[in-house]
Amino acid sequence: MTGPGGRSDEPRLWFVDPFTGQPLESEAERTRPIPVVRDTAPPRRSRLLPTLGVIGLVIVLAVGTTATYQARTATPPSAEDFVLPDPVMPTRIGPVIAGWQPVLSDDHPLVFDVPPDWTIEEPDVAVGYETPAGELVTLQGVARYRRDFCPGSELSARAMAGFTTIDEGEVDGIAQAAEETTLRWAEAAYGSIGGGTPKTETGAAGPVTVLDGGTIATAVTTTVVPTSDDPCPAPSVAITAIALPLRALPGSGRYHVLLVLADQGIPGAIARDIVLKMGGSIRRE
Repeated sequence: MTGPGGRSDEPRLWFVDPFTGQPLESEAERTRPIPVVRDTAPPRRSRLLPTLGVIGLVIVLAVGTTATYQARTATPPSAEDFVLPDPVMPTRIGPVIAGWQPVLSDDHPLVFDVPPDWTIEEPDVAVGYETPAGELVTLQGVARYRRDFCPGSELSARAMAGFTTIDEGEVDGIAQAAEETTLRWAEAAYGSIGGGTPKTETGAAGPVTVLDGGTIATAVTTTVVPTSDDPCPAPSVAITAIALPLRALPGSGRYHVLLVLADQGIPGAIARDIVLKMGGSIRRE
């Protein structure tokens, strides 16, 4: 037990000013009981969402803005002093495809559209998996198709889309950036927990004209046969990476990629022309 009421030789946990690190009250007031502080701010919805019901090592990401400050000092201030204001959300951006929905990300200055029957997550939601080699792959600006369709998987979906990146120095060009992104996600999201490599087949790279200034992106699709035991499996998954050229976001040192993972061989599977149409809607926020 810590704080008032414990043994005299135990440390006490108190609150400090999170900006200056200085005690909020004098040393003499340490004997005052610590009041219960209730955070009056609504909980942030930042969280990690596993995708498509597949087995992979899911990594929890610190996406939202929360903070707790504890130290050996005086009694805490009022609850209002610990309420962090929510960030100002960007102005609502309309779709460029009639009847579709725009998807925004807190971590990428890009927007894309998805059909009206997709579920859009909060802009600060991220999804991550770890490859057998220990590399973390993540998506931000997430939308999902037929979310929670599988009774045996709490956060299942038949398709998912979002933005990811790959460093310029890791690949020889935009086509390899797209292909390598699909292969990393195939291994991380659809390999077995024991490190088994799923069967993959990668198609040829092709151009995609995106809305933002007529930029020519590059699309590569890798078809994956998952190795994991899923309660609502699909025969295969099409992983399409639509990589933007470096000049689209100069100075970042990274290729920005729209990644779409879609179950195939099932009724209502997302077709490739829908995926490419989503890619064509990419523009600056």
